[in-house]
Amino acid sequence: MTGVLMAAPLGFAWHSEASAQTFETGDYELGNFQTNVFSGSDYDRGQNVSVLDRPRPDYQAMGIHAGGFMVYPSMAVIATYDDNIYALPSDAAVPAGLKGPRGDEILTLAPQANFKSTWSRDSLAGYVRLSQDIYGDHPNEDATQYGAGLSGRVDLGSTTTITAGADYGHYVAPRGAATAGDTVKRIQFDFTALNAEIAHEFNRIRLSARYDFQDYQYQNAETAAGVPVPETIFNHTVNAGTGKAEYAISPDTALFVEAVYNDRQYNESPVFDQNSHGYDIGGGVNFDISHLLRGDVEIGYLDQTYAANLGDIKGLSTRTKVQWFPSELTTATVTVLRTVNDSLILGSAGFLTTDATAQVDHELFRNVIVSGNILTGEDQYKGISRTDSRWGAGLSVNWLLNRHVGLTAGYAYTDVDSTGANRGSAFKDNRVSISSQLQF
Repeated sequence: MTGVLMAAPLGFAWHSEASAQTFETGDYELGNFQTNVFSGSDYDRGQNVSVLDRPRPDYQAMGIHAGGFMVYPSMAVIATYDDNIYALPSDAAVPAGLKGPRGDEILTLAPQANFKSTWSRDSLAGYVRLSQDIYGDHPNEDATQYGAGLSGRVDLGSTTTITAGADYGHYVAPRGAATAGDTVKRIQFDFTALNAEIAHEFNRIRLSARYDFQDYQYQNAETAAGVPVPETIFNHTVNAGTGKAEYAISPDTALFVEAVYNDRQYNESPVFDQNSHGYDIGGGVNFDISHLLRGDVEIGYLDQTYAANLGDIKGLSTRTKVQWFPSELTTATVTVLRTVNDSLILGSAGFLTTDATAQVDHELFRNVIVSGNILTGEDQYKGISRTDSRWGAGLSVNWLLNRHVGLTAGYAYTDVDSTGANRGSAFKDNRVSISSQLQF
């Protein structure tokens, strides 16, 4: 599977408290379990505020009072040009039955409404969002995506908290997904997620336990010749439990150990038994040092065991995010992730994924934010001769006109390569976009 990392334009999140999941389908690419990878981290001790998180009262939505809640409606209109909508190699022709040319203009309409409670104790937040893609020359690529979610917190005294969340969405898989094939339309799937966590603090120790459930339900597709493409065989559920213990060695630094156990069940695959279970045990440090540096660094060991006798996947794991603040106007962020994912390819149980991203956000003016990023990644498959590699870069400029209107212009480049006897598709992609957002 090629997990495409899109260096997408990074719009400024004017109001993000209610968002439990991102809307980009790349986070839910077939088989991946990637949500909430930093959910257990709490390194922010109030010493630093990143450029993207900094409050801007003159440019923030006022919201609408509704009883004990504030509601924040918004509408984004995005115009994009993509020069490789089918994620094809540069020397490959457009498959028969799929309309050419390779590139197209895309209009995206994305209304959304977030809400959060205004209670003095406990909290409840949520969102409802819709995204409609309209292609100029490729109507078969048109897609409607939508999602909704709730998240809440209950405080039991001053030292114990219980949090929980639920998300549901209908999405389309990117054309770069390994199992997408030459289907007439992009593959659609439904995604459901539930989570609950309890945390307790005493003296310098913080203990937490978390449960996550995810359910992926795919819809069958067909080729241009009318040949069915079974996708329901990839339906699966993921159950995961996480335990974490942190010890504060100082007000700005804590050491921690963490253990995650997961169980993945594929109940409809007629090819081979893709069910698996595994663990990821690690430890590290989270910190917020002076006004220069904060982060969360974890190194561990993972082991995923597959029922199909295709071999276990073992190796080092990491979940690392470090932010550097050279000035109040600039934030540099480095993120490194190493996890195991299911390949859903005959003969291969799964693969180790390593992704690294570096991003710089700079406040050029109070209402103008410039962001740039570079990324690289690699998928090492188990059981077959295949290694996928990718890199990309992106640049965006976000101009906040007032508290109701913002404009964003961005460019993103992605380069995916695949090597080995069982190599997958290699392609390059350029995307240019201009968007406007209205909020109230």
